Formats: sequence, structure tokens, C-alpha cells
Amino acid sequence: MSFNFLRHISPAIIAASCLVIAAPAGAEDLSAWKLPAVPVPADNPQSEAKIALGHQLAFDTRLSKNDSISCAGCHLPFAGGGGHTPRAFGHGGELGRWAPTWVNSAYSTSLFWDGRAASLEEQTGALIDARGNHMGPISAPPEMAGDVPTVVNKLNAIPAYRKAFNKAFGEDATPGNIAKAIAAYERTLVATDSPFQRYVNGDDKAISKAAKRGFDLFRGKALCIECHTAPLMTDNDFHNIGVPQVGPLAEDEGRYAVTRDKDDMGAFKTPTLYNSASLAFFMHDGAMSTMQQVIEHYNKGGDAKNKNQSSLIEPLKLSKAEVADLVVFMETLTDDRLNRIHRPELP
Repeated sequence: MSFNFLRHISPAIIAASCLVIAAPAGAEDLSAWKLPAVPVPADNPQSEAKIALGHQLAFDTRLSKNDSISCAGCHLPFAGGGGHTPRAFGHGGELGRWAPTWVNSAYSTSLFWDGRAASLEEQTGALIDARGNHMGPISAPPEMAGDVPTVVNKLNAIPAYRKAFNKAFGEDATPGNIAKAIAAYERTLVATDSPFQRYVNGDDKAISKAAKRGFDLFRGKALCIECHTAPLMTDNDFHNIGVPQVGPLAEDEGRYAVTRDKDDMGAFKTPTLYNSASLAFFMHDGAMSTMQQVIEHYNKGGDAKNKNQSSLIEPLKLSKAEVADLVVFMETLTDDRLNRIHRPELP
């Protein structure tokens, strides 16, 4: 081949050839694990004013009956967005369930451990179901126990809040726009800057070799992917995984309390694993306090005595080294920014 011939080859072709040669052989396509854009409902578009207001409301104890409990009081940033006690404490004392993380709740198709709310707006709002049960923590008697009209009047009596609501919604505070503001803020709590997200977006050095082994186990022998699916690390479904019932409740019906389907007895929502390494407790009732305990629970096959345990749960026969690699992988799912969220200045 002559030099004159090479002169006529398109520079673009040469560049493309170099890229092909430089690409690692058999490079894995991890695009399925990239977090998608956050879905936003048409009737509650995001705005800076709304998000800032929601941030304040989420940290304001004045939404509760006795001015002592806020959303962030149970969903603590430094604890992975979850509770710092095995069960949450509300106006009525200790509750039956641990407060799950609010990280990546923006992607949830149902909220709460039992899935009784279908959106962040419902979850935050003072809604009551057909049986008269309070769906949201603000008005639920055992939780924040806020009387909604009183909360609205309280906020509208604060000039700075009244101004903030009018800036965000063009009107004073209402039950609906309180819920919308907090929901808008929650849609910003997304773990887009975790080492794992950097890894699946092309930075091969973002996670260690041990973490990569853990990821392989996650998708293979450990069977985590059966419920913690791509890209959200949750299937947004409900499963009975044989967790021991601890705390004040003798029994927790889980999803059954919503559906009345006997197959849902003791089934709870699959949580996301993002920022889970920062959590203080795990499972619907806070029965476990370390990631190692969680993995060992699955490793032994859950609880064989639980008659309604999912058929997905089976002994895994993971070695100590494999368990350690899984723990290392879980740590790569942490977006440290979300652990450093500050309490805003309140009016």
C-alpha cells in the first residue's frame, strides 16, 4: 500500500479505527444500570422555588402536632436517608416499622413498606384511604399527628412561608401544595454521583476489583438481582423474605393490609440499595443493623419456618470472601452528597 493512498483515507475513519483498537476486548455494556431521568408528574413540575420550599418543609417540626417531629427527623441524611433507630418514633411512641430511605424515592411506583401510596404526592399528603386510615405521616395519629387545617393555618401565619408558597404556587399554603413542595424536594434526592454510577458511565477505575467481584456475585450466585433489578436496584415489587418480626408488633401483615391477597401476607416492598451502606438499620422492622447481617440472612435461605416466604429465597452457599466482596460492592452505591444534606434556615 502506497503512502499516497493513505493520504486519501478519511481522518474520521482513522480515528474510528483507533477507538476500536483502543477499546478493551469484550467490554461489558452496563448501560442498563444507568439511572434514568427522574419522572416528574405533569401537574407538579419542578422549580427552584418549589424545591427550596420543600426542603424547608421536610425539616420543619411545625408540620407535626406538638412541633417536635419533622420528615427529616425519621429520614436522616447522615443515616442514608433512613431511620437511626430500629423502629421510628412518632407522636404515639415507638412505631412498628423502621423508616425506609428517601434516597431515590423519586423513582418509586409505590411508597411505604406496604405500597399504600402511589406517588410522592400521595405519600406526603394527608390522604385517607377507603377504610379511614391515614396514608401519610403528617396526619397519621401515631406519626406526626398533624391536624391538616391547623398546619395550613400555622404556615400561612408565617410571612416568609406565605411568600414562599405564593412564589412557588401562586397561592397560600394548602394541603395539596404542601405535599407537592415536599415531593418536589424528594425528587432531588437521587444517587447519581455514586462510584457505581460513575463506573457504569464509563469510569472503570471508579470501583475496586473486590467491588467488581461483588457486582458479579450480585448478578449471579448471590441472586440479589432477582429483586434488586436494573437500573434502580429495586423491582418496586413486594416479597416475603422471611425477616424475623421484632418490635412492638406481634405480626405485620405487610402488603396484605393493602391488597387483602393472602399471597401478600408478610410481603414488603423491595428497597433500593443506593446509600444502603450508610443505613443504621435494615428490613421493614429494623431487625438487622449491618449489611453483613442482611447478606447472611439471605445466605442461610431466610427463615424456612415462614410458610409464606418467597420461593426466590434459598441458601446461597456464599463463602466469607464472597460475602465480603458483596459488602464492598454495596458501598459503591453510596452518593456521599446525599449524606451531607443540611438543615435549611427556617422562617
